Amino acid sequence: MVVGGFILVLVLNLSGLFNETQSTWQGGPGEETPILSWSDTFFSSENINWFSSESILKLNYAENLPEHIIDADAGAPYSAVAVNMDSDTDTDLLVTSWSDDLVAWYRNNGNGDSWTLVQISAEFDGANCARPFDVNNDGFMDVIATAFYDDSLFWFESDSSEYLWIPHPIAEINGPGEIIPMLNGGQLQVLVTESDTGNLYIIKASVQPDTVYWSSYQIAGNYPGVSSIDVSDVDLDGDLDIVLAEYNNSRITYLECITWYTNFETHVIDSDIPHPMCIRLGNISGDEYPDIAVCSFDDNAVYWYQREGSSWQKHTVTDSLWGVAGVVICDITQNEDGWLNIAAAGCYDGEVRWYEHKTEDEWIEYIMGELPGATALCATELDTVPGLEIAGVAGVGDAVKFWSPGFRADEGELTSAILDGQVGRLWTNISWTAEIPADSTLSIQVRGSEDWENMGSWSEELYEPTGLYEILTDTTRYFQYRVLMSSADSTETPVLNEITLSWDDVGIEETSSATVPEQSFQMISPNPSQSSIEFSVTALQSASTRLLDLSGRVVEEFTTPYSGTFSFQTGELAPGLYFLQTDLKDIPAYRIVIIN
Repeated sequence: MVVGGFILVLVLNLSGLFNETQSTWQGGPGEETPILSWSDTFFSSENINWFSSESILKLNYAENLPEHIIDADAGAPYSAVAVNMDSDTDTDLLVTSWSDDLVAWYRNNGNGDSWTLVQISAEFDGANCARPFDVNNDGFMDVIATAFYDDSLFWFESDSSEYLWIPHPIAEINGPGEIIPMLNGGQLQVLVTESDTGNLYIIKASVQPDTVYWSSYQIAGNYPGVSSIDVSDVDLDGDLDIVLAEYNNSRITYLECITWYTNFETHVIDSDIPHPMCIRLGNISGDEYPDIAVCSFDDNAVYWYQREGSSWQKHTVTDSLWGVAGVVICDITQNEDGWLNIAAAGCYDGEVRWYEHKTEDEWIEYIMGELPGATALCATELDTVPGLEIAGVAGVGDAVKFWSPGFRADEGELTSAILDGQVGRLWTNISWTAEIPADSTLSIQVRGSEDWENMGSWSEELYEPTGLYEILTDTTRYFQYRVLMSSADSTETPVLNEITLSWDDVGIEETSSATVPEQSFQMISPNPSQSSIEFSVTALQSASTRLLDLSGRVVEEFTTPYSGTFSFQTGELAPGLYFLQTDLKDIPAYRIVIIN
């Protein structure tokens, strides 16, 4: 309830009347000079992940993670697929070894810290691709594999013994490359490339009680030197489509299914991508359509293609991974931000890196570790650490390794932009909402100054929201905060959701008091006040003064003489907001008082 004259507002708690809240930092590092609102930017950060999601500030992921060696002498391993081969509770790794002519799998002991090599075939000349599938529907995982020098496509039947494998030929393929086994219409089918001729085949399985029959269908067209393939319903019309990385032609091709087996419409997505090595489909953008990730060996680049209607938009993930040969799409961060991430390996670079998706064209790069001669990657859960692991094989380095990208930095900090109050402000309160796991800390430091180029020293660390009266005792124009995070558990991180600064305008220096001719009202008591307020009145007549609460109820009423100094005790009042109202006319200003 406000009527004419003069109003004095008393705030009897620690919160100010004005505030500035920051709940997203996704704009990144902004201006070094002061700004009028924090908006979504900040000044600087170190080891802080500010870009993944709105209302989430957390420790960044660590680089150069401890590596886990599955096999240091694998004999030019060429492909790797994660699969539960023995029907237990952990994930194993199915591999081929080109120089050893070996198809095998590594049995996980359950923790990812020890592995047992189980041979499937040691005489498969030029073994270059193996994929798991229960071909005969007997409940045991079988393996479909290609032998490049044998020109062979086989399936290896497993029975109740994981060490007994029965080889069965499927077809003769000239220089077979990558294979994709799939269920289509409830029936097992295998898509296989023929590198020597550029032919593509769909081979359909007919499972009988005692045997499996195979029927081969050639897809029209010729695609020489196909290095990689993948399958998905790209156009969401209900049937499967095919994407190809054509190494010899340096192009990416999309085969739109018109009629399965017999009729595919060819669309060239990119005809200028030097020697594409690996292609994968996945929903990178978070929309309804699958996107394409592909690595270019000669460009040292990873690209992704986003479907937009009937066309594709090309985006660059990186162009600095020397001889990139393997790529995988997965949700490494598992933060449900709508973006998938990408891991890639450089054959010549000898590095495995992963890329966290920030926006369409922005990716944050992390180096996981070294894998010289890398040829393939896969993403799965291999150990007891929450989150995905990235496993890779090195065809030159003879190694099979994995890393856990979910580990975070031990500590980090973010410094806000300098907030410009434009005039001197009494900064009253700093508050925030956060999630702080056990063994983690989150604290805030603050500072204020009249000179933004010399902000002075930071306060002591604040571990819970607090008033700033005894921390920033003077009114200042500029304000800045700093967030400090740490965690003793590398799989956990504190999370800051938002931070709010409050202030009152009582600290504004005024060149003149609010007056009318021969009438004035001046504050005398220090602000904030401890138990009373003191003010002076110069008036032509006596004035009636009333104290009202927020509902407009009169708490107390008294009369001031024509002029004089008066005080009002507040110690008996409940904390809250009150209005001091006087019937002096034409006083255009009000004052704010803080009562501790």
